[in-house]
Amino acid sequence: MSAPILVGYERSASAEKALDHAIARCNELHAPLLVLAVHEAVLDPTGPRAFGTMGDGSPMQGPFPEMPDVHEVLQEAKSRVEDGAVAKAEYAWAIGEPGSLIVETAQEYRARLIVVGHSHHGFLGKVFGADVAAEVEKHAGIPVEVVD
Repeated sequence: MSAPILVGYERSASAEKALDHAIARCNELHAPLLVLAVHEAVLDPTGPRAFGTMGDGSPMQGPFPEMPDVHEVLQEAKSRVEDGAVAKAEYAWAIGEPGSLIVETAQEYRARLIVVGHSHHGFLGKVFGADVAAEVEKHAGIPVEVVD
């Protein structure tokens, strides 16, 4: 099986352009597509609680706060992918910091290429000036195509 092309997707114009670009690259390279939706959160509610608490480091127990329906976001992506006639596509989602999760997921799936939108600035990026695309390019270790 061929290594996939990973695209970070959320509800923005730049993410839609990135998805369209990734679909075209998949068709050009005869590669499968992996669409990743990230719900940005400062802390992962399922991760260890070793961030200044007296906790034992065990994951927090639910119920967790409401989060946007990533399944709805991925369904939107799936509709665009089906229109683009990609031979094979997978869909995944994660909670946390988008840049690092895109890189981690690319490594986990042994992606050959990452495609991200240029203007994808989440909450943390707006507050701290971080650029998701720049962070992905810096840490990916594989080719990254940033779509304007």
